[in-house]
Amino acid sequence: PNTLFALERAVQMGADVLEADVQQTQDGILILRHDDTLDRTTNMTGLIADYDWADLEQADAGARTKIDRMSFAGLGIKIPRLDQALAQFPDARWILEIKNDTDAAAIAMCQTLQDADAGARVLVGSFHDQAMRTFRGACPNVATSMSSGEVRNFVLAARIGASRLVQTKAVAMQIPVSAAGLDLSHARVLNAAHARGFRVQYWTINEALEMDQLIEAGADGLITDYVDAGRHRLEMHRASDLLQRGPAP
Repeated sequence: PNTLFALERAVQMGADVLEADVQQTQDGILILRHDDTLDRTTNMTGLIADYDWADLEQADAGARTKIDRMSFAGLGIKIPRLDQALAQFPDARWILEIKNDTDAAAIAMCQTLQDADAGARVLVGSFHDQAMRTFRGACPNVATSMSSGEVRNFVLAARIGASRLVQTKAVAMQIPVSAAGLDLSHARVLNAAHARGFRVQYWTINEALEMDQLIEAGADGLITDYVDAGRHRLEMHRASDLLQRGPAP
């Protein structure tokens, strides 16, 4: 999903928000990339942090990618810079994850958003507590989601009815359905989050049944590889709600 080709397809399929992962190159450029290596999908190998952007922009980002037996090699799909993606989709809302556990990546994220005047349409997340603290310090007006430490503290507190005691500057959580043996879709977690005004978004939800269950449970968003399927399930639930409520008086 971290290519302009995939993001364009997501927009065409009706994605409400574009979600992407961000890595930093050796010379400080932010690129869209989930892995910290190049091996899995490109025709290059090694750590992204060992390459300058001038090297990476030559990579074939679809060289090792196949979906339903269709190869994406040789189609001109490139690794995009973050600023390129923001410019190509100027009206899109984004969830952007800082993958590097460094202050430099967090500060570069802030600077890139400021340069693109994109802070108002972006929600920034990171698993890394320190990177998140650094980003919030540099860009205090940009919305953020909880880091992994904040999620852990909130979920554990929610399970014992003490979530009001957890302090965070986040406005949302992007979380899996379960982690470390805990059910993160439990009503107690969702209710505690909503009581604090936090939006709860689950990843990566690709099965229709799980989509239905989370929508019915009150999830605020689903991060999925199958945008068309997710849009279809959401529209079905909205239609069902309207039927149950009946016409407006």
